[in-house]
Amino acid sequence: KECMKIWAECVKLRAKGQCEVCKKKENLNAHHFFSRSRQSVRYNLENGICLCSGCHSLSIHSAHKDPLFKDKLLERGIRTKQWLILLERQANTPQKLDIKLEFLFLTNKLKEYAKRSF
Repeated sequence: KECMKIWAECVKLRAKGQCEVCKKKENLNAHHFFSRSRQSVRYNLENGICLCSGCHSLSIHSAHKDPLFKDKLLERGIRTKQWLILLERQANTPQKLDIKLEFLFLTNKLKEYAKRSF
């Protein structure tokens, strides 16, 4: 649970506290592109995007309701095709995580992002 909280905070700080799609600054959520159930990318920061509640799940074009959401991110230049290829490859590679190493990595990233924030 602690790693997931730190992961979410890192995703939001990396996005400078705004939705990466519409730039709103309220009601932000960290969204996993590939489900948290895929251990190989559960805490991968590349598997996260900062979204407002509308872009995350409330609108018909949101990440949870629009099956073409990833494609639209590519079209708008929010993410690249290379990003998607690499992340899909990692998401489809079974991997056992070392939770202590993940925690250390995320904690260090959180400090790094916090120094640069806003």
